[in-house]
Amino acid sequence: MRRDLVRRVRREQRGAWFALLVFAAVRFGAAPVVRFGQGDNVRLAVWYYPVAMLLAFTGIGWFYLRRSDRVGVGTRIGPYLALGAVLGVVTTGYEVWAILGTRPYPDFREPTLLSTLFDALVSPAGAIGLALLLLARIERSWPLLAITCAYLALMIDPDNLPDPSPWGGWGLLLEGGVLLLGGVGLALQQRIQKRSAE
Repeated sequence: MRRDLVRRVRREQRGAWFALLVFAAVRFGAAPVVRFGQGDNVRLAVWYYPVAMLLAFTGIGWFYLRRSDRVGVGTRIGPYLALGAVLGVVTTGYEVWAILGTRPYPDFREPTLLSTLFDALVSPAGAIGLALLLLARIERSWPLLAITCAYLALMIDPDNLPDPSPWGGWGLLLEGGVLLLGGVGLALQQRIQKRSAE
């Protein structure tokens, strides 16, 4: 009986599908920024992710708070929003640092695995992955953890070289696609579980 109640509460607390869909929109929204945020328009690229991430975390926080008011069961969203604020500051600072040409290591012709990993994790795309890892821990969701690991593997894999397309290439499409499909999959799973519990 108690185990069933715990399962039901955890199911009601879960809303990671919404976070995945929001972050998918952020990734797909980066395509025109990659395309037009070069040269004289570099300011567009610098400001897109800070604004998009701020709106994303605000929207996700609003969703969880509204949902907890509606169902009467809250999710510990405070640590998630705090991480979002920290990641926003770190990634914005690093993007500005990179654009100014003052990265903490020189640009080698052949990037090393360590430099590729570092760039990936401090990038806005990496911030999304780290935030999803924390959300998977908060929600205790194995499916979300699997989706996040697939997303990070696509992003970090040095052999996954992006297409030279001015719109961001295959990397952006694959990463956004994993988030989009994962969000739809989790939403469907939650709906099925809710119907079977009724």
